[in-house]
Amino acid sequence: MNRIALAAMAAAALCATPALAQRRDATSSLFVEGGGPGLLYSINYELLFDDDYGIRAGFGYQSLSPNGGSGGGAPVSLFTVPILASYLVSFGSSAVELGGGATIIKSDGAANGNGLAMSDAGIVVLYTAILGYRRQPADGGLQFRIGIEALVGKGLGLTNPDPNKLGVLPWGYLSIGFSI
Repeated sequence: MNRIALAAMAAAALCATPALAQRRDATSSLFVEGGGPGLLYSINYELLFDDDYGIRAGFGYQSLSPNGGSGGGAPVSLFTVPILASYLVSFGSSAVELGGGATIIKSDGAANGNGLAMSDAGIVVLYTAILGYRRQPADGGLQFRIGIEALVGKGLGLTNPDPNKLGVLPWGYLSIGFSI
């Protein structure tokens, strides 16, 4: 009798599983993100595969005050390129998003602002981990994300970041876009 009950429960579980996991038809998305790995903002493209995994790359630009502040000198340009991999725990059109990756930052001079300090022109790599909520219909349409992250690297800090010391910057993100 116990074997029959166990077999019935296993069959019911197998039949119920496809109803929880929804197959995605829309695997590409383009979105604008405020905050996040791109620091101030970024424009991103993401590709989902196997319904649960994603890889994305983006681009951002911002102008910061030169080190020393007080309006002396020309603003310093920062170009950011966030590259992340993510895993989605989906519940229909909603998902918990877990991810990590790196942000490559190119600066054309020493600058300070938005929790980041650069000691000189050059390239810096920051590492990031994200945890968030995502609303993305399986068949495409409007996509929304919100979450938190931690950026780790040289020159990061909530107050007076030192460009030569390793720091952690807790950060948030909010994005909106479209998936097809």
